[in-house]
Amino acid sequence: MEQDNSKDYILIVDDDKIIAEHIKAGLSDEPYVVVTAQKGATAIELAKKQRFNLAILDLVLPDIQGIELMRALNHISPLTSFIILTGFATISSAIEALKVGAYDYLIKPFDFDHLKLVIRRSLEKQRLTLHNYQLIEQLEKEKVKLEIITAAYRRMSQMYNLDELADFLADQALAIAEAERASVMFVDEETQELVIRGIKGTTDNKTKGLRIKIGQLIAGWVAKQAEALIVRDIDSDPRFCQRLRQGQYRTKSFISLPLKADNRVVGVMNVTEKIAQMDVFTEDDLRYLTLLAHQAVNQIENIRLCEKLASLAVTDALTGLYNHRYFHEELTLEILRAKRFQHPLSIIIFDIDGFKEYNDRFGHLEGDRVLKHVATIIRENVRQIDIPCRYGGDEIAIILPVTNSHGCKVVADKIKKTISEMNLRNALTNQVIRLTVSGGIAEFKEQMTKEQFIETADKALYRAKKEGKNKIIVAE
Repeated sequence: MEQDNSKDYILIVDDDKIIAEHIKAGLSDEPYVVVTAQKGATAIELAKKQRFNLAILDLVLPDIQGIELMRALNHISPLTSFIILTGFATISSAIEALKVGAYDYLIKPFDFDHLKLVIRRSLEKQRLTLHNYQLIEQLEKEKVKLEIITAAYRRMSQMYNLDELADFLADQALAIAEAERASVMFVDEETQELVIRGIKGTTDNKTKGLRIKIGQLIAGWVAKQAEALIVRDIDSDPRFCQRLRQGQYRTKSFISLPLKADNRVVGVMNVTEKIAQMDVFTEDDLRYLTLLAHQAVNQIENIRLCEKLASLAVTDALTGLYNHRYFHEELTLEILRAKRFQHPLSIIIFDIDGFKEYNDRFGHLEGDRVLKHVATIIRENVRQIDIPCRYGGDEIAIILPVTNSHGCKVVADKIKKTISEMNLRNALTNQVIRLTVSGGIAEFKEQMTKEQFIETADKALYRAKKEGKNKIIVAE
């Protein structure tokens, strides 16, 4: 039987069928669902299948005593209320019934109006007990979740790596929302895309690093609108197309909420696959996740500020390349690696041909603009392991680990060609600028010092300039 939670269910257990049916008939005008049984065993089986708010029990039954039946039913459903009926009343049996948990004790024959009054009061007490029980359960649950969030606050404050923080956030989101899958995405400020930096609950690591544009898909929508989204049934939600509904989610509910610093979205947290409460996320889940997200945003901003400050310490402010000091520090390390692992190591030093004259003619602002464009081309044409640095005024040096002079020449020629073909106009005259660069290459040799290594590349650059510019020379 499917239970209607808006009604109270009453179980009447009396070996006298006439009395049981009489009570049932007398309650027909009340908003109750009444079920009868003549034996204790039958009552126990009914209680296993159906939750009863109240059980009215005869104290003497053919197969079990009413007190023992109370104990059995109470074990199955601790919140059920009891009223005892008997024609053989004794003080001791009344006291025992009340000790076990009976709400009241009526002697046959009883006044029916009095029975109705006792039933109403018993059900009111049962509802109050149930409410208190649910409140205590909710408070216990909230206490556990707040403890998780508090512990997460302490842990996050010690993290200074965005990927570590993202994985930790995803893991904590699973515990807080009682879910199976979570991901954390941060906004790439240069491309204005969301990038998955943390993911938990899936073996598909290929999704880490995945990018989506702000405004696209669910997370992109949340980032654009800067609003939390809680979906209870994706199949019936008009905001999502059929393509999003097919095969991506085991359950139909999910939460996606923005990570906001003031009014700026810095990321998105997604939680799917609810494993409790009928697979549907609730407003409470969203509230707890919002508390976690609020603290996470503070740490994201702290980490990015630290990264920015660290970057400023080693980066040239004009070109965005590494600075002169960083060049020397990294070159020292790369020489040590090359010696230890017997790997080749090369450097290129570039110089923009005629840059001083260009600067003198059009001014430093125009010269700086040109230099930034050249630096961008160089940065786009080297590998991730290469180290491009602003070495001097218009000199740019590149450290190329695990690369011999031949491989270095290929890179240098490509950069030289790309710069010569650059479609750049003078900001003052609007005329097309034809830039060329010269470059000197040196490959590290075992007997070289760092200074000799740099000097060898510098001499090759000098030869390239002397022999007509727009040239790459490899040191012998």
